[in-house]
Amino acid sequence: VGFFTTGVNYDILSYLPDDLESVRGEAVLDEVFGTAGISIVITEDLQPKQTAELKKEILKIDHVASVIWVDTVADIGIPAEILPDILRDVFYNGDGTKTMMLVRYEQSEGDDGAELRAIAEIKELLDSKTFLSGISVLVDDTRFLADNEAPLYIAVAVLLALAAMTVMMDSWLRPLVILGTLGLAVIYNMGTNFFMGEISFITQCVAAVLQMGVTMDYSIFLIDRYAEERPHFDSREEAMAEAVTKSF
Repeated sequence: VGFFTTGVNYDILSYLPDDLESVRGEAVLDEVFGTAGISIVITEDLQPKQTAELKKEILKIDHVASVIWVDTVADIGIPAEILPDILRDVFYNGDGTKTMMLVRYEQSEGDDGAELRAIAEIKELLDSKTFLSGISVLVDDTRFLADNEAPLYIAVAVLLALAAMTVMMDSWLRPLVILGTLGLAVIYNMGTNFFMGEISFITQCVAAVLQMGVTMDYSIFLIDRYAEERPHFDSREEAMAEAVTKSF
């Protein structure tokens, strides 16, 4: 229950000290102007009409508050070369082949995933000539990598450990017992984070593999010590008690 009710924080910037100027500035943008959540859409070699059409599609997405591009302040029929320098420098690169638009998201109280859902929908509109950037986009990409790759790493680690122990131990059942108990220990470990409300995605990614790596050898030591102590005691419980003591 604790494992499944613990949230995962994918925003690495939230761990920065509150007194940093960048963090304070981000707070001002969010609280005063409501513009902390901004993404940048970059288009390459698109006609102005195509870019304007993409802007309209983005505006239709839920939780997108506004999209700012050159057509917000000027007609798209005006060539980029004769636009005022302040507009050209903001929205176009040097040769005018690339342009960018700013996407601002609505503040949704009680719905922390609204912005990420909007970003996911924006990504579906993009093709090979359009790109999405910004802090929120990096957070979304980090979440995607963590959720999709971390289970793969854990599975590979478990399979390799199982193969190694199956070859080296005199029983094929022991590796399954060791990995099973380690799995329960990982769940207990992760579940105890519920009182913190949420944990870092880094913790979620590395905890299982790290815990398995640093505790598996102790499990093997304990099994070997138990095998040595078992002939000296009448009961398995007493032998295990002695094995735990000496292993410790």
